Parts: sequence; structure tokens; C-alpha cells
Amino acid sequence: MCCVGFIFLSTSRDILEPKPWHSDKMWHYPVAFPRCSIDACFNFSRCEHSDEILVYTYNDPEPKQNPTYFELLPSSKWHTNDPQEACLFFYFSDSKANKAAWRKPDPRNLPHWNGGLNHVFVTFADRWAQTNPPPGSIGMASILSTELHDTTYRPGFDIAIPLPRRNVNVITGLSELKPFERKYFLTFKGTRYLSREGKFRSGSEFRGMHDGKDVVVVTTCNHGTNNKLRFWQPWRGAGCAEDQTVFDSYDFMELMNTTFGLAPAGRSPASYRMLEVLSAGAIPVLVADNYVKPFETLIKWQRCLLQFPTSEIHRIVPTLRALSKKEVEMRQRYCQQIFQSVLKDDSTLMQSVMRSLRERFMGMLPNLPLTHDE
Repeated sequence: MCCVGFIFLSTSRDILEPKPWHSDKMWHYPVAFPRCSIDACFNFSRCEHSDEILVYTYNDPEPKQNPTYFELLPSSKWHTNDPQEACLFFYFSDSKANKAAWRKPDPRNLPHWNGGLNHVFVTFADRWAQTNPPPGSIGMASILSTELHDTTYRPGFDIAIPLPRRNVNVITGLSELKPFERKYFLTFKGTRYLSREGKFRSGSEFRGMHDGKDVVVVTTCNHGTNNKLRFWQPWRGAGCAEDQTVFDSYDFMELMNTTFGLAPAGRSPASYRMLEVLSAGAIPVLVADNYVKPFETLIKWQRCLLQFPTSEIHRIVPTLRALSKKEVEMRQRYCQQIFQSVLKDDSTLMQSVMRSLRERFMGMLPNLPLTHDE
């Protein structure tokens, strides 16, 4: 009876004090930002005297480190050197100093901080803690980030942005092809991760989509973190040599001639592949958990891409094959429209950032109407 009682008490304690549901979720991070909305944490009066949203920047983005479309901001019509006339204050977190610092700079030391009012943290980091201060310290500031999660995202206040373009300029001549005029049905060529975030790419369900015919999913283990891991734990590299042989036999540009293009999450839920797929006139298929997609107030993503959580990879190919010709054509048309109007180049991406910031005002400032042409 004593032992039975002990077991009962232990089980009861586990029931009463369960682990947080997010304790093993890579995609729920950070756990929480301060509760804020545009109504509760914003001074509208700073934005009512100009027909543009004027941005004061504490620091410039570091293009040599990570080229981004924000490089255009300092020379644009939206930038001001006068903090008194600024509507917004941008802080670019992804500096070399912040990446190297064990303790990130305290935002309260910014000269115009004022509790974070009208401040915006801009970050492309895979994880918030890599370059940013503790989430509870950002006060009333909002976030422009490639890594926002539905469970911590503050709609109408934070804005998800895409990763910088990569390879987009060289993918030409494919956007005119109709969905069923293409060589492949579904393709992916990229890294598979052997640990941590993105490890699902090494799973049998993901790699098993490859049939060598109209579905081509080829991966390489050749990556800095993977190579270190394989050096110390060679058993983790099982299958890597075989995968590399298949990987090398396919040309990336040729694989972009596809109806659908996989854009799986890697170290972060955002994927460079998404813009690459769109630029080729293909339909993105996201594999990501809890991911806030870029510019959600500007784009009706459900009309373009398809998204599957990492636990449902087995559904991807059957679902795509079950789509009607009419739906596939409709999705491709909308994907092409939003790529051209919102995502096609750095200038358009910068305009889309500013449009998204303006839309947070919901039309309440007559000097900043939603219909204003960039």
C-alpha cells in the first residue's frame, strides 16, 4: 500500500504540474513578448504631419554582412535624420557586435527610447536571442522579423517580412510557362540538417517524396554544422554520401521548371526558397510549423501557396496530385500577381514594408491613406 500511494502521488504531481506545451517546440520562441497593440502602444501624433511615414534609424543595416532590401532605406523618401520629425524609430539588431555579445545591448539606452514607443526592431536572425535583447525588455516596441510565430505574434502590431532575395535575378524565362507545361511536378534541392531545427529534412517522409521522375527532392549534408557533427559523430552521416551523388546529378535551375516548389523551414521557419519559387512562376509548398508568413495584410497567402506542418509531410504529394487543374492555374496566377506587386525586387520589398507599416493605422490618419501610391 505504501508503494502504491507513492506512485499515485507522483502521478498526481505530474498531472497538476505538467511541462509547458511549448517546452519541446523549436517553433514557439521566444515564449512571449510584452502585450501590445497599435492602439495601446503607439503615439499616432508623431505620424500626422507628413504624407510619408518618416523613419529615423539608430544604425544602418550592415550590407557587407547581410545584404538586405533595407539598404535602400537611408537614401529613400521615408528616411529622416531628425528624430523630432520621425514617426518611427528603427533599430537594426543584426550587427556583428550584437551577434558576438553575450549580453545584448539594453534598448533603454537608446536616446529616444521613451519606453519603446514608436520603436521597431528589425531582424533577420534565425532565432530572436541571436541578436536581440530579452523579449520582455522591448517595452512598447514592435517587430519586423523573418521569424514570427502564430502563438507569439501580435497581429496589427508586428510585421513578418521575407528573407532577402537570393538567386532571384537569374531565374528568368520560366514565369510565362503555365503550370502543366513544366518539366517537373514538385522539386527541391537543398541542405538537410542532421540536428536541431530543420532536422525533419533528414526524415524518411521528406526524402521519400523523391521518385526520380516528376517529383525530385534531393538533399546534401554538406553544411558547416553538419560537417562538424559528422566529424565527432560519424554515425550521423549515414546516407549522406548516397544523397550527395543524387544531389549532384540535378541542376538547380532546371529544377525550377516545376509546377510546385518545396520551401521547407530550415534553421528558421522562413525560407530563401519561397521567393525563388515565386520568381520562377511556380507555386510554393511550405513545410513549417506555426509560421507567420510575410506581409499578411498585403497578401492572401491561402490563394497562392500551400502549407503543411512538419508532422504532415506524408500528405504533400497526394494533396498536390488531387488539386484540380482549375485550382492550380488560379493559384499560379495569384502567385504571379503578388510576386510582381509585392516581392519582385529590393525596391518593391522596401515599398511593401512601408505599405505594411501604414496599414497598421487602419486608415485613421488622413495624411497616410491606404490608397496612397508609393
